[in-house]
Amino acid sequence: MIEQDNEHLKAEVRAYWNAHPCGTQFTHLEQGSKEFYEEVERFRYASQPFMRNAMEFDRHKGEKLLEIGCGLGTDLVQFARGGAIVTGVDLTPASAELVRRRLALYGLSGTAQVADAERLPFADGSFDVVYSFGVLHHTPNTAKAVDEVYRVLRPGGKIIIMLYHKTSMHVQLGTWYARLKKKLRPHADAVEDWVRQYDGAENPLGKAYTRGEVRTMFHRFADLRLTTVDPIRRGLSPALNAINQKLFAPWWGFWLVIKGTK
Repeated sequence: MIEQDNEHLKAEVRAYWNAHPCGTQFTHLEQGSKEFYEEVERFRYASQPFMRNAMEFDRHKGEKLLEIGCGLGTDLVQFARGGAIVTGVDLTPASAELVRRRLALYGLSGTAQVADAERLPFADGSFDVVYSFGVLHHTPNTAKAVDEVYRVLRPGGKIIIMLYHKTSMHVQLGTWYARLKKKLRPHADAVEDWVRQYDGAENPLGKAYTRGEVRTMFHRFADLRLTTVDPIRRGLSPALNAINQKLFAPWWGFWLVIKGTK
C-alpha cells in the first residue's frame, strides 16, 4: 500500500516538474533557445556566486559524473566544460529533452535521459562522482534514492548533494510567516507544508532535513561533511547579504550541502 501511494505521489511530482522545469520560472524567453539558456545561467550564478567553488565544477576532469535531477542542465554544462564525462538523469521528459538540446547547442559531450532517482538504470559502481542539487527531497522515498546513489558510485567515489535544511532560518521564518498569514493546509505539518510550497503552491512534494537526519540517511558514506549555504537574497541590501553569507549561512543556511566518499 505504501509503495502504491509513493508511486501515485511520484506521478504527481513528475507531472508538476514536467510542466514547470526547474529554472524556467526565472525567464520568459523561448525555451530551448540560446538566449533562454544563457539567461537562466546568468541568473543562477549571480544569485548563487558560491556555486563554482562549492560544487567543484572544475575539479572532476576525466571523471564519470552523474547528475540526478539535471533540470535544464545548467550545472551539468559547467561540469562538462570542466572536463567531466557527464550523464544527466531527470524524472521528466521535458527536462531531459531540454538538456539534450543544450548539450548539442554548445557542442558538449554528454547524455541526458529520463530516470527515477529511486531506481537508477545503471550498474553498480558506474560513476566516480554523483551530484544532485535540490532534487532528492522531491522524491517520495529519499532514503531509497540515497541508497541508489551509494550503489552506482564506485568505491572511493564522491558525492556532492544538496537537500533543504529543516532548521535553517529560512524555513523557520517562512513557516512562522505562513502560519501568520494562514497559508498552510489544515492538518498538515507546518514545516513540511511550507517547504513544499517553496517550489510552487501546486508542488506536490518537498521535504527538509536536519543535520542529524542527513547523517543517519548517509551513514554508509565515509568522510561525511555537511555545510550550509544561502543564495543572495534579493530583498536584502548588499551589506545585509554579506553579513548573512559570512555569519549565518554557514550555520543556518537553507541549503544543506553534503559531501562524502564511498
